[in-house]
Amino acid sequence: MRAAVLTRPGGPGAVTVIDVPRPSPAADEVLVEVAACGVCGHDQADRTGLLTVPLPAVLGHEVAGTVVEAGPAVRRFAVGDPVATKQFSTCGYCGPCTSGEELRCAQRSFTYGGFAEYVVLRESALLAVPPGVPLAEAAVVACAVGTGLQALRRIARVRAGETVLVTGAGGGLGLHAVQVARALGARVVALTGDVGKAGRLRSLGAGHVLTMGDQTWQDVLDATEGHGADVVLDNTGHPAVFRQAFRALAHAGRYVLTGQVGGEPLRVHPAFVFAKEAVITGSGSTSMSTFSDAMDMVADARVRPVLAAYPLDDAVRAFTDLDERRVVGRAVLVPGAHAPHENRGEQ
Repeated sequence: MRAAVLTRPGGPGAVTVIDVPRPSPAADEVLVEVAACGVCGHDQADRTGLLTVPLPAVLGHEVAGTVVEAGPAVRRFAVGDPVATKQFSTCGYCGPCTSGEELRCAQRSFTYGGFAEYVVLRESALLAVPPGVPLAEAAVVACAVGTGLQALRRIARVRAGETVLVTGAGGGLGLHAVQVARALGARVVALTGDVGKAGRLRSLGAGHVLTMGDQTWQDVLDATEGHGADVVLDNTGHPAVFRQAFRALAHAGRYVLTGQVGGEPLRVHPAFVFAKEAVITGSGSTSMSTFSDAMDMVADARVRPVLAAYPLDDAVRAFTDLDERRVVGRAVLVPGAHAPHENRGEQ
């Protein structure tokens, strides 16, 4: 089978599409014929060496496809079922797993292998794709949609009528987080480095679209009549963004970090935190219950996945476009017979 293999840390060219053996499922795994796999910031961090992954590696954790083989211990899925995966698999039987807190499972294991024609996935990471949801859209639900839903609803506990500032709003996480925040009843302020995406962000639910600058904090205050953002959903983790967005945080606001685009640490004076009575926290993944709810949001069109499709053999081009910020929404690699004739870009 064809797979995009990371052989060394580096630029887009560190990924090579080659023929590799097709994997076989273990007892609690299924073999999935991949219809699409999203490419996200985590994959970029793995590729560049910001995160450490054993090499050589087939990256890719945003997978959707069809079950073609099931291990003997698999109970919830059968050959022919359309499925999508979340970012982690878990044991399924420990205390955290049985209480709905599976993100604390001691056996939590990150999903890899989706940049290929076939991938083996543990049953505990899989969700059935409902009728009417295209597999390319289902592929990005757990990460691109579920990450924002987990952060806003579970961690920030956003209430209807509150203001949410979404940073990195034009990216793969941000475009979907804007929609999630709006679906939760929040007023949305979108912060982007690309003014060309303003129209799209407004169409997806942003009431105000701002571009990064030295006075962004004041722009947020102006947009909220001096109140500030009740919640900041920071998809960038960049020091320059943090300085502006934290200053724009309302009193007793919640600042939730979900991503990091570089290696620089954030710096904040404790006095600024306790003066605001602020909460600075993070949200790192998607629980199965959040994954299911995110899939429902896509199924009933409260959230519309924004995709740019690339054939699997164009993995280097997909990474190049991501690095150069040419992708609108989430890039997805589409192998084999599912491959698009050309990259349609914005959908």
